[in-house]
Amino acid sequence: MSLAFLVPLFLLGIAGIVVPIVVHLTRRQRRNVVHFPSLMFLEKIPYQEQRRRRVQHWFLLSLRALALILVAAAFARPFLDQSSLGALGGGGPREVVVLVDQSYSMEIGDQLDRARDEAQRIFDGLGPLDRASLVTFARGATVAARSTSDRTRLRAALDTISVTSSATRFGPALKVAQTILEESTLPSGEVYLMSDFQRTGWSGDEGVHLPPGSRVVPVALSDEGPVDNVMVTDVSLPRQIVAGRERITPTARIVRRGGTRTREVTVALDLDGQEIQTRSVPLEPDAATSVAFQPFTLSQPHTMGTVRLPSDDLSPDNTHHFVLSPGTSLGVLVAEGARSASDASLYLRGALGISDDGRFRVRNRRSSTIRPVDLEGVRAVFLNDVQIDGGSAERLRAFVEAGGGILVALGENGGWPASAADMLPVTVGAVEDRIQGRGGRLGHLDYEHPIFEVFAGPRSGDFTGARFYRARGIEPTDSATVLARFDDGSPALVESRLGRGRVLVWTSALDAYWNDLALQPVYLPLVHRLAEYLGGRAEPVPWFVTGQVVDLADPDALETAGLVSSEAAGLAEGLDQVALAPGGGSTRLPAGQGPRYLPLEEHGFYTVRPPGSDPERPFVMAVNVDLEESDLARIDAAELALQIEAPGVVDDGTPRLAEAVDLRREDQERRQALWRWLLLGALALFVLETAISNWVSRRATGAPGVATG
Repeated sequence: MSLAFLVPLFLLGIAGIVVPIVVHLTRRQRRNVVHFPSLMFLEKIPYQEQRRRRVQHWFLLSLRALALILVAAAFARPFLDQSSLGALGGGGPREVVVLVDQSYSMEIGDQLDRARDEAQRIFDGLGPLDRASLVTFARGATVAARSTSDRTRLRAALDTISVTSSATRFGPALKVAQTILEESTLPSGEVYLMSDFQRTGWSGDEGVHLPPGSRVVPVALSDEGPVDNVMVTDVSLPRQIVAGRERITPTARIVRRGGTRTREVTVALDLDGQEIQTRSVPLEPDAATSVAFQPFTLSQPHTMGTVRLPSDDLSPDNTHHFVLSPGTSLGVLVAEGARSASDASLYLRGALGISDDGRFRVRNRRSSTIRPVDLEGVRAVFLNDVQIDGGSAERLRAFVEAGGGILVALGENGGWPASAADMLPVTVGAVEDRIQGRGGRLGHLDYEHPIFEVFAGPRSGDFTGARFYRARGIEPTDSATVLARFDDGSPALVESRLGRGRVLVWTSALDAYWNDLALQPVYLPLVHRLAEYLGGRAEPVPWFVTGQVVDLADPDALETAGLVSSEAAGLAEGLDQVALAPGGGSTRLPAGQGPRYLPLEEHGFYTVRPPGSDPERPFVMAVNVDLEESDLARIDAAELALQIEAPGVVDDGTPRLAEAVDLRREDQERRQALWRWLLLGALALFVLETAISNWVSRRATGAPGVATG
């Protein structure tokens, strides 16, 4: 630590104090000359004075000189230099970034209140040249206040922080902090990371590296012991058709983390806000169990359901919401030729009919003509060994362009009219015999395609056991995609897109005459996947997870996901909408040509309806929290800080370093403000000197009230 001056040129003013002292000490005494009318009778005596004037009041002169010295020193702005060039990040003006975790695990105890208090303490300790930013984060990051020294603004931003429904992700927040520090002109940066430091929030691959001269100060907010947390991790909702009506049998999976003794847990099932069933189950520490409820009839669209547990320290994972609608089965038409065997589609119809949840509504047509009425309510068509006419092909063209799908299984009698040859992704050839005796096999499947991706995992289905004895020779077009090949490389399944729909060509048969695929265990799930892919229907989505985004301007996607009916999807496409969040907020979604994205930020039920309307059964989406946040395992905060901090800065003589040093010196001077004390001292000396000099003058002249001795 050493004394330094920000403007040392003002110290030259001290030299001016010497001038009056020297003049005063070197000036000779002068006598007044009195002129008389006549000097003839007076004797002239020469007057000589060799004695210089002496200082009679050294104390007063010292007071005056010291006061002037203090004034000159104050204008030079002195300060105690407490930093060295090598420690650039330790003493200059700082760019402070406060990162506050607002994920839902922060509701445990008083963690969020402690974060507010700690952030306020940091803001109160800012220096005159310091700047601060407040960034809140969970899955993403939000800059509440950026690079400001206005403490009122920082305090107001701090008051808006609340716990969200999202999970912790450190990467986005630290990226924002990195950007703020890189754009700052201040010499040093500090990042205060306030969180409960869950391990799931940091992977180590985020690529965050703070600039040189920055440091990370982790502020761990969780000092409580282990938390006894019970959560609903999943709810299965199998469907079953009973007497023409859909029945749902919910089964919830309950997990307990922590605890020391067996705990009795009450599990409730709510439908449309009304509790209809409860179950009590014992749950051991760090254990899991399944809770099955009685079946209920699903009769209304957009039925809201919730599996609910009693509240505990971490309440967002105590509920699991879902939305169900009846009538989500897929209409399928199976058409076969009049000359085909009577059981040509036996295996196909049987596979489509084997489903407890009534997934498919199968309609049969034994004719080479496809009528418009045959396509009503149908999304997928299987043309199994049938030669259709030109009019049927054109009706199927319109059907596919509107979003439907067809699969042409060529077989012995299958074919396609030349007038609509452009619809098929292949040119159909003659019947070919595969390898004699033991038959050919499937040699390649595109497991990245939606049809085969469910078979990609181990023990998910083996196609190598199926033998193929005959197939039709085909030549794929340039726009076709081959999804499966035989072991000799010839195509087995080919796809092309037409309008909004798709066309598939299967070169063999779907019965047990040309191959034995229908006798293999993979046949049933393969047929189901083919039908769902042709109809554009995925598994219904009973709930979403916070952080997902839904495009309400895409009715096909909504209907495909099983969220809304065709009627409701058409309504959503043409009208303005307003989305009501679970917390009471609303988002306007105007109708237009572009997408209408709705971010799902809260857990609960989102209701979407036209503004000003109150439909009896509005479109509803269920949103649940990301259960990764319920894993309360901690990461070492010091280790995290070391991964993102940069090495200390080195003096390389660059202009930025010189500028940083100047800013640091100015900041230290402003923090200490010694010049104020020097001016106060000088003022006090001037007052004291004036009082003493007046007293001395009155004493010398014998002023009344002053003893002269």
